[in-house]
Amino acid sequence: MEKALLFLVAILALAAGCVTVSAPPPTSTSSSTSSQAAPAITSFEATPSSLAAGGSATLQWEVTNASTVNIDQEIGAVALSGNRSITPVSTTTYKLTATNQYGSSTATTQVSVTGASPSSGSIFNLPYVAVFTVQPENTIADNPILLSWDVQNAFDVVIDPGLSIIPVKGSSQLTAPRFTTTYKLTATNDQGSIIATTSLTVSGVLPSIETPVINYFTASPYVIHKGDKATLSWQTMGGSAVTIDKGGLGTVSGEGTAQVSPDETTTYTMIVTGPAGAQYQTATVNVN
Repeated sequence: MEKALLFLVAILALAAGCVTVSAPPPTSTSSSTSSQAAPAITSFEATPSSLAAGGSATLQWEVTNASTVNIDQEIGAVALSGNRSITPVSTTTYKLTATNQYGSSTATTQVSVTGASPSSGSIFNLPYVAVFTVQPENTIADNPILLSWDVQNAFDVVIDPGLSIIPVKGSSQLTAPRFTTTYKLTATNDQGSIIATTSLTVSGVLPSIETPVINYFTASPYVIHKGDKATLSWQTMGGSAVTIDKGGLGTVSGEGTAQVSPDETTTYTMIVTGPAGAQYQTATVNVN
């Protein structure tokens, strides 16, 4: 009997040793790894991107996967998407920074301001040109165009070619010449003269996608003391080569800025060459 009991215990022990205890399956992890990345800036743009001094533009943006969004130029914290009205007094670049725990992303957009704010001229008690534009900016020969201007603190205003001794504020409908033309406005008072320019691109046909375009080419400030600096800003499209003739700049990128410090009033010419030809535009820095 005792031997039988021992035999039974041995059999039970062997059976127990064959039992496999499985660990519980691992807990599934969340598929949130795709969100573990820096924020994405879907869009950030200014409309319009070019305006006359005193005008307003609208910043618009959309950001995803961010905990904070900030725009510089004293705008500060904003929502993930939205818009904001702005009135820059000179050509200004706005920078958006979106941040979360994994990093940050940035985007910039620029508003080009033509003419000048009243303070620019009043520093020297010179005239200032608030508005000087041609519409449309691109056309074909013999089409109608409209020159508009608004000059303050001046007693004499001349636009060359075409208009002399004109009111300090007004507009004039003209016929487009046969070639790309830069119109030069000269405003004078007893303290001196100020020059502003605006360019009309004239093509054999209405501009196509292959026609190089200068979105803007400006100088800010456009009045300086000798020894001070001004910033040239530009943006072009469709050009294979972009050059600026003065200031030692030469060949430049299609979009950018450069500081210049001329000793005398200087007009800089930008030339953009593309598959369909070349376009040019000028910007003047007045040295007092």
